[in-house]
Amino acid sequence: MKTRIRDQWQDPTRQASTEDNALALAYVCWQLALTSARNLHAEDFVYQDDTQRVAVIREYLVFLAHTADRLAFELLDEAQRAPFISSLAAGCARHLQRNTEEILGAGDYAGQFIDALNRRNSEYGQCAFTNGAAGYSLLRAFGERIQIIMGHDQTNRWVIDQVMDIDGPEAVAQLRRSLQKLYATQKPAPKGNQR
Repeated sequence: MKTRIRDQWQDPTRQASTEDNALALAYVCWQLALTSARNLHAEDFVYQDDTQRVAVIREYLVFLAHTADRLAFELLDEAQRAPFISSLAAGCARHLQRNTEEILGAGDYAGQFIDALNRRNSEYGQCAFTNGAAGYSLLRAFGERIQIIMGHDQTNRWVIDQVMDIDGPEAVAQLRRSLQKLYATQKPAPKGNQR
């Protein structure tokens, strides 16, 4: 299942800030998480309720935010990367908070996301990520998280394969393309304005 990803600035001459790019990529992460959750349903995996569906979306957002950090490491220097990732995580948290409140009612969904992201960063950080792609160990760790949420019943017992072999790699590839597009329009600052 495909979705149209908005990952370019309408004005190609626009000099977007690090925060602008981070918030744009947070929206891309949100779109990818929603598409991935819908794709599981389209592949005949079954959600018991909206709480389970939101948990899958949150887990995808965590995985994508972590992946964005790994991709940013290759693209940005440390002075840019730290505020970029902080803004991206805050943007993902806001998307999750606003949309989950509409479905499940009031709650601290943003806080749950940040807590999960911090825990997963420790776990996922031990896994391979090379040449802009998640390694087997990272996809397996992520797939296991989705499997735990979805359960091991007859219908959902193969969800880990779907996530590891198809949905996870596709989401990472799209995220990488989107990050590259957002930064492709960046032009170096004029020499007189450099600090």
